[in-house]
Amino acid sequence: MKDNGRKTIAMIAFLAISLAVINVIIFSADFSGGMTTRFVKSIIKNNENYNTSVTLQPTEGIHEEDKEAKSKQNDLTNDSRKQKQEKGDEVSSSATPAARQQASGKVLIEQSTRRVLADEGMNERCFPASTTKVLTALVVLKRLPLDMIVTVPKEAAGIEGSSIYLRAEQKISVEDLLFGMMLRSGNDAACALAIATAGSVDKFADMMNETARSIGACNSHFVNPHGLHDDEHYTTAFDLALITAAAFEFDDFRRIVSSKIAKISTDGESVAIGNKNKLLSIFDGANGVKTGYTKTSGRCLVGAAEREGMQLISVVLNCPDMWNDSMRLLNFGFDNYKMTPLELALALPNDGKVPVEVPFAQAVSEDWRDIYYPLMQNEYPVLMQKRA
Repeated sequence: MKDNGRKTIAMIAFLAISLAVINVIIFSADFSGGMTTRFVKSIIKNNENYNTSVTLQPTEGIHEEDKEAKSKQNDLTNDSRKQKQEKGDEVSSSATPAARQQASGKVLIEQSTRRVLADEGMNERCFPASTTKVLTALVVLKRLPLDMIVTVPKEAAGIEGSSIYLRAEQKISVEDLLFGMMLRSGNDAACALAIATAGSVDKFADMMNETARSIGACNSHFVNPHGLHDDEHYTTAFDLALITAAAFEFDDFRRIVSSKIAKISTDGESVAIGNKNKLLSIFDGANGVKTGYTKTSGRCLVGAAEREGMQLISVVLNCPDMWNDSMRLLNFGFDNYKMTPLELALALPNDGKVPVEVPFAQAVSEDWRDIYYPLMQNEYPVLMQKRA
């Protein structure tokens, strides 16, 4: 019996020692980075109870059918948005207007021929800000005499932004309103001119769009005469250059936009105003045209300069360094192009020169030999047949 008792005690001791060793091993494993199954199950259970699990989106390992389904969904979304745009339905701001907000465009043309001399995104739709007033001036000059006296409507008084501080019922001439609009960028002057011309801002906007289309500026849409921001008020650098080229056909427009200072009178009281366009003072031959800025449009500038009988027009839209970029474009034109008589250019040898189509030469008149065209030294003109 004694022997059996000793064996039983020895067995109990052995089991106790074994359990102790096992616990030591498990304890060490827990603190050396290896987690026990019971510990892991405990965490999972707690997370389930408190619903605090975080879902991670895998960046790899997506099934091909999932990719295909997502691609089809994106295609359907894009098609739907495209259909809405084509129908003219309202779409989210990330589709049309907002996409133009970051756009920028630059162009350089010769005024008389409209030849494009430099193109840096000239067909990108952008917000034009106050460069809109070039078109406003063109529409007004086509319809109103300069000496006409305008009674300032209440709608024009207190317009936000740049102003010449007009008050309702004041009397001022069309010419002085044009000076106030083009030199000081007066939004109130633009509104007063619009109402005097068309009876309302909306009707004047219709005139603006009609005028733009008639001169080939077909990638634009205008809703006001001053350029204060509207998502549906946009143009391109090329369209604005065409509009400016048309405006330059009016001597009064040239005179107004090339003036560094002017005296205007309201109710018989005169005041001197200065031009905001620094190009007139810092660039040789500069003779226009108009600055523009809103937070949405960025910095915009229509520039112009004439040297040796060549009138150049530059347009930069949403351009942080608008002064230097405008001068760079203008210098490029003057450094590389000359107004060349077509008769002389056709008589010179053209071996090794680059042909340049002259689209209007035979269409204008039999005096086409008197036409000058901007050409590089390595270019020669090719007269195009008159198109039906």
